[in-house]
Amino acid sequence: MKKIILKTSDLHVPIHVGKYILKDFDVSKYVSNKDVLIITNSRVGKLYLNRTKQLFKKYNVNYLVLPDGEKYKNNETLKKIYNYIIRKQYDRSLTIVALGGGVIGDMVAFIADTFMRGVSLIHVPTTLLAQVDSSIGGKCGINHTLGKNLIGSFKHPKLVLIDTSVLKTLPKSEFLAGMAEVIKYGLIKNKKFFDFLNSNYKEIFKLNDDCLIKVITTCVSTKAQIVKEDELEGSVRALLNFGHTFGHAIEASKNYKGILHGEAVSIGMNMAAAISADQELITHEEYCEIEDMILRLGLPTQIPSKISSTMLMKHLGHDKKKISGKNRFILLNKIGEAFISDQLENKYLKKLSKNFIS
Repeated sequence: MKKIILKTSDLHVPIHVGKYILKDFDVSKYVSNKDVLIITNSRVGKLYLNRTKQLFKKYNVNYLVLPDGEKYKNNETLKKIYNYIIRKQYDRSLTIVALGGGVIGDMVAFIADTFMRGVSLIHVPTTLLAQVDSSIGGKCGINHTLGKNLIGSFKHPKLVLIDTSVLKTLPKSEFLAGMAEVIKYGLIKNKKFFDFLNSNYKEIFKLNDDCLIKVITTCVSTKAQIVKEDELEGSVRALLNFGHTFGHAIEASKNYKGILHGEAVSIGMNMAAAISADQELITHEEYCEIEDMILRLGLPTQIPSKISSTMLMKHLGHDKKKISGKNRFILLNKIGEAFISDQLENKYLKKLSKNFIS
């Protein structure tokens, strides 16, 4: 088992990574009172709810099972959760456990931040994407029809438990979607890690334990360091949005149906790399290396055909990362070195996006 500590100005968040961690981890240090509520979705609940309940068998455990899917990451689902916990007459001593992927993690953390102005939270991420990214760093919230994650806050958990064995039941498409976030860390911060992924992707696809532990701990350690430097995304943390500006616009254009978050991000990363090459920041060879890597991992590089450049620009206009009316894009100086740019004009972006519509 590996342990990584995410340090903020006033918190130390322990992140434990290991195989079969859900079987026997001692949670007693992280639950201060008797009431525990596990919130999961219908797919994950069938697989891991009973195992997770066993972790908290010394406590008064209840659970709430929600429908599965990004389209449910909205105000209606929040209302359903609030109604449940209020009718149960929970108070501020409650510990909420988020058991699931990024959608469950984001919504449940927002609930934990806002119910009675804050209760304790534990993350048990069950997708690769959630394990390497969304469960780390405190960001939480819901989508709006005009844009992704427009309503949200920051809520750090008391504990993150990452069990690599749960990835064996993850659908291949969702595992690949998680790999988009994995690639991101290599592109923005760590060329050696990017090269490792290039050399070991076949073993990663086989769910080789050593490779999985290395991939997850590298990503988590990188994100923990970035969050330590910039918890509230005033500067360097924005680099973690590489590929996400276009990616979020693609998701919103599809009304959060028919495309996974990681798939949209992989398209956005390809577009951001293409912009970096077009602006002569990286070489054409470097761009091809990035595109080849994305394709090698079975991820998309082209915008779905039913999305027009006009639709894309509409949703870019509502991107949550805008400052003073300007979109901020993460571009590359080279593989392993990223920076923030707000100098891309809408006319240029619309023209470029047309080249990526399949």
